[in-house]
Amino acid sequence: MINQAIENAQNKMRESGVKHHHIAAGVVLTGGASQIEGLVECAERVFGNQVRIGKPTEVKGLTDYVKEPYHSTAVGLLHYGKDSRFNDDGEYSEPKQSSFSGLFSKMRNWIQKEF
Repeated sequence: MINQAIENAQNKMRESGVKHHHIAAGVVLTGGASQIEGLVECAERVFGNQVRIGKPTEVKGLTDYVKEPYHSTAVGLLHYGKDSRFNDDGEYSEPKQSSFSGLFSKMRNWIQKEF
């Protein structure tokens, strides 16, 4: 079941235009499910790439509370929001995109469509 879910994610990434060389630096699993025993090894087999569990970084205050992987998605989204730009009218403006932020944008769009 877990293997199938990871393969599903890989297929969705491929359909969204994410190429293998875009994840050359590896895959980072976040959230509470990332702590499932054997998940990292299973994901490494499916992706054929390095996989690690992401933990929040650059968090000030409450660091003991939010340092676990199950907070990494929320903390990452908060960092993204902090780094995003809003114009004088309060409307969101995309920050300049690097190749990494372009990949992040594709993944964000996929997540928004799926959930």
